[in-house]
Amino acid sequence: MVLIDDKGKIFGIINIIDLLVILLIVGVVGRYAVKSSIKLAGVQTRNIQLTLLVKDVREATSSVMKKGDVVREARTNLVLGKVTGVEVKPADTLVNTADGRVVNYPNPILKDVYITVVGTGTAGENAIVVGNSEVRIGTQLNIKTNIYAVITTVMGIKVLD
Repeated sequence: MVLIDDKGKIFGIINIIDLLVILLIVGVVGRYAVKSSIKLAGVQTRNIQLTLLVKDVREATSSVMKKGDVVREARTNLVLGKVTGVEVKPADTLVNTADGRVVNYPNPILKDVYITVVGTGTAGENAIVVGNSEVRIGTQLNIKTNIYAVITTVMGIKVLD
């Protein structure tokens, strides 16, 4: 029996080109199967609590923010977590007094809202990622729910568990 016959078939069964295509497909599928099963060392999925500050919003926006809201990252629409706490405070405004001093005065119209969000993410040595966003204190996050969309600043991060 000849290895490759006059028709180009190996052992008279399969064409050499077809065999190469099949081997290529098996190799690509195998590579992705192995890659998806490998986990990065030092990265664990955990519950992460974020404290977010929404600065200088009107009463109409602050009044619709409530516990239980599912918060998404506005750009990618990925879920960041669920709101577990909302604290509304009057926004501070710097005001010049008649004697030339500058004092902090609570703004009667604008509010500062502190939102506590708990979601799942990865906490590694170099970064904490919630949804698809790498978060650090001071990072700005554009968040949205089905009712409101605001720009927030990360004021606190706590890895739970």
